[in-house]
Amino acid sequence: MTGRLDRIFRKYGQAVTVNGTAARAFFQSARKSEKDAPFEVTSLGTMDDRRWTYLGRTKAELGDRVEFQGRTYTVRNCEEIRLRDETVCWWAVLTERRKAAE
Repeated sequence: MTGRLDRIFRKYGQAVTVNGTAARAFFQSARKSEKDAPFEVTSLGTMDDRRWTYLGRTKAELGDRVEFQGRTYTVRNCEEIRLRDETVCWWAVLTERRKAAE
């Protein structure tokens, strides 16, 4: 099964980097609703609450760095996807890392 998944990720996945390791994965925006604003208002101002999803064969753990199309993201939630006793891929929710204000 993993060989089949490897071929699917190689053929259809996007180029990403997970902690400096090049990989192929499915990477896309995870929207709550088209009507929702991409930010949340807090007592300190607005906060970007957009999320992205990662599905790939390369292991992604909490706090890991994922790079995609010149942007850097941090893993906020992750799970291994298993078939029987074997981990076949990793699913993660990511947030974009922001550069510090100058």
